[in-house]
Amino acid sequence: MVQIVPRLGSAPFQKFGRPLVHPAIASAPQPAGAEGMTDIDGLLQILRRNLWRIVLATLAGVILSLAYLSVAKPMYTATASLFVDPRARKIVSEEIVQGGVASDLALVESQVSILTSDAVLGRVVKDLQLDKDEEYAPKPRQGLLSRIKELIVARPPAPDLDPTVQAINTLADSIKVKRAQKTYVVDVDVTASSPIMAQRVAQAVVDAYLADQTAAKTTEAKRANALIDARLGELRQQVRDAETRADEFKRANRILTSEGGIITEQQLSKLNTELITARAVAAESKARNDQILSSLKTEPGAESLPDAVRSGLIQKLREQYSQVARREAALSSQLQPRHPVLVEVRSQLAEVKAQIKAELKRVATAAQAEHQIAENRERELAAQLERAKEEVRRTDTAQIKLRELEQEVTASRELLKLFLARAKETQEQQNVSTPDARIITPPSVPAKPSKPLTWLILSLGLIGGLGLGLASALISDHFDTTVRTAAGLAPGLPAQTVASVPMLNAPRRALWHRWRRNAPARVEAAQFSDLLTAVADYNDGPHTPYRQSILRLLTRVKAHQRPGCPYCVFLTSPTAQSGNSATALALAYAAAISGERILLIDATSSRPDLSNIFASSLEHKTAVVLDNKDHLAGLIKRDSRSGLSLLPLAFVDLRTLKSPQRRRLIAGLNSLVQSYDLVLIDAGAVLDDESALSLLPAADEVLLVTRYAGSTRGEIAQTLEVLDSARDRLTGAILTMKT
Repeated sequence: MVQIVPRLGSAPFQKFGRPLVHPAIASAPQPAGAEGMTDIDGLLQILRRNLWRIVLATLAGVILSLAYLSVAKPMYTATASLFVDPRARKIVSEEIVQGGVASDLALVESQVSILTSDAVLGRVVKDLQLDKDEEYAPKPRQGLLSRIKELIVARPPAPDLDPTVQAINTLADSIKVKRAQKTYVVDVDVTASSPIMAQRVAQAVVDAYLADQTAAKTTEAKRANALIDARLGELRQQVRDAETRADEFKRANRILTSEGGIITEQQLSKLNTELITARAVAAESKARNDQILSSLKTEPGAESLPDAVRSGLIQKLREQYSQVARREAALSSQLQPRHPVLVEVRSQLAEVKAQIKAELKRVATAAQAEHQIAENRERELAAQLERAKEEVRRTDTAQIKLRELEQEVTASRELLKLFLARAKETQEQQNVSTPDARIITPPSVPAKPSKPLTWLILSLGLIGGLGLGLASALISDHFDTTVRTAAGLAPGLPAQTVASVPMLNAPRRALWHRWRRNAPARVEAAQFSDLLTAVADYNDGPHTPYRQSILRLLTRVKAHQRPGCPYCVFLTSPTAQSGNSATALALAYAAAISGERILLIDATSSRPDLSNIFASSLEHKTAVVLDNKDHLAGLIKRDSRSGLSLLPLAFVDLRTLKSPQRRRLIAGLNSLVQSYDLVLIDAGAVLDDESALSLLPAADEVLLVTRYAGSTRGEIAQTLEVLDSARDRLTGAILTMKT
């Protein structure tokens, strides 16, 4: 170890700068990855961090899928399509007549259940003898695992199932019946271990269904025919009884019918017609009689005789009277009134008048007799009409009950007629029964297996493995308390200013030592060489993001520097391997190559990486005067190319210094740093070694350095508690090796 030589009378403790929390730092915008990070960005980072978990889980899922496919027994599915015709069928004149299409699809849904019923499947088992097939009725096998399970779990032995019942249950599990939406087409899918067996079973299922439909209709027709035959005898007796009651009622009430009508009503109508005729005849005879009597009261003349009494004789007498009257008129103008010829003629005229009058009396007597007969006929018909009316009134009252009896007879006859027609129809249906469905697509032998579906199993394995990997990544990230984002550091800082430094694209040897878990925790010289090369390389390349982040961080640090005054920055980290030394070296080297006077102090006594590499020629036995500026300056190693100065204070075991010695060291550093513009103190891991905190009073600004996923939130909180005395100078944090 370097010998420490204290000096008496050293200068009192004087801090060579002021703690500064610049207002611009508190209001500075958050860098990318802090509060500006969206949830999607955070999710993508979680997935990228746990990519190996996701890949392994996905590969495991795919491997399990392939293993299942290699041992799974292939199954084949044969499909048959049926058209269920919901139209009702009737047999009319030995012809099948189709009815209208039913709008209710419940019939089709019912057929789906019938297809998988025990009645249909029992026919299939019987026809194909599936109860003797090992695939459908396997014999119980008592294996070792089953015996052990019975010993552990005390269960009564399962009863032996009937092979037929077992075959029906197995067949029901292998059948899938589905109906196309809004159609009358039903698809029957049958799965079996061989394609030929699948086709045979599918064909047997549809055949058994059609046979069951035919048998059900035949049985229904027979049962209906038997019931109708038994009912026909009762209906015939009912018709006979109704007709007997109606006939007896007619005889009891003297109701006779002829030519479709009641005789009394027909007689009433006939008498009414005859009465009207008799009245007309009586009126005519009376008028004729009155005319004849009127003619008898007057002097009869040929011209005064009415047409009603002009009989044949009267017509001849009128002609004779006219001739004699003309002759009498002619002789009256030629002869004297007493002329014998004229007298003779007048005598003839009187004789003709007498004959006419005698004839009129005879006609009048006949007319009067005829009139009397007509009146008698009229009175007789009127009396008969009244008697007929009374009879009709009586029969009308009886017809009320008669109509009821006749309606009963008619209803019984119609019902008998209906049952006779139905009996004929059921008889025909019994002889000709057609099912309500027909095969539109017979099952064919499947060319490739339907189960397992290779693409489905692989997809499920891929998706399941991917989902398991994602869930594992999210769960592990949920329980991971390490700091991975700048936002995880910001809430614990007063100024909430966080900078991110990406991972340096170093050669493979550096990466190997960085990721190797069993390697010793040390930093090789090659890593620092790559770091200095990246900072000094201004060409666009893989080191550009790292160099730009270092330059931005340096700009923010220099923004707090006062002109003409040295500015000291204290860099510390919670744990080792957080990139504290690399960050301090990168900042110091970037500032040095820009022409500033930079002093880098290595105060990590437990891990003096910078001192071992850049000050390896220093004698560890050299005596060190803590408060002597010249003596401390003699320990500084200067880089000739960049002008960077390194004070290997780590060789002085700060853990052994007592409080007075630490104050003298601060005094010596105070006088030493006056020749520099920027001083960077690499304090190392404060939770592993707190000796570097002795230089904390000399710092103007404290920066917390932590590696990406290298420190937990608890370690960050402990570090902030350790740095509580310098909380007013803790202006930000640096997240290193950000991927």
